[in-house]
Amino acid sequence: MTRSFLKMPALMASLGLMGVAACTAPMTPTDHLPEDPSVRAATVAQIKEDIDAMEGAGHGAPARTVAGNTAVSTGGGDMATPAPVVVAEPAMITAIGFAQVSGQPGRTLNEKRLLALRAARVDAIRILTEQVHGIYVTSTTTVSQARVGNDSMSAMVEGTIRGARTVRITPKGTDGYEVELALDASTVAYIVSAFRGAL
Repeated sequence: MTRSFLKMPALMASLGLMGVAACTAPMTPTDHLPEDPSVRAATVAQIKEDIDAMEGAGHGAPARTVAGNTAVSTGGGDMATPAPVVVAEPAMITAIGFAQVSGQPGRTLNEKRLLALRAARVDAIRILTEQVHGIYVTSTTTVSQARVGNDSMSAMVEGTIRGARTVRITPKGTDGYEVELALDASTVAYIVSAFRGAL
């Protein structure tokens, strides 16, 4: 046994694939998951695989079939089919938005409450957008004579959210509301593919 073979993954050693290391397909995100991944980790890995397959195939999102609690990505074009990912429960991406009642511009208390609910929902949508599309951050630091003169940071998020579902609306004390929104994994995959122009 050569010293280079000892550096190969344990999986290849256990299967006895000494001479076929160069013929194996590259590892996918789900291949990197632990034996018993959390629902969120399995969902994120599957979304990443779908996006990679969509970009590699160049035509739309890969087809997905769901049988019971097992989600299988069938890939696109001549790409190899990744191993199934078992999801024990529906995976959701959630976001919670907050708003204060007294700071709203309404004339009556009921108007302020309605506006606070609206503001909390928009805040939750912004947080969902950050999770789906990412957030663009710029930072500038000015140093003069070994002292920080100016340190500024700005963040921007842009994207489209479709199919957000309101999970709950909760009063927070006497002067605030909390709104929780959720997206399921298939909706996120659709949003990303539509945003990238594949649909």
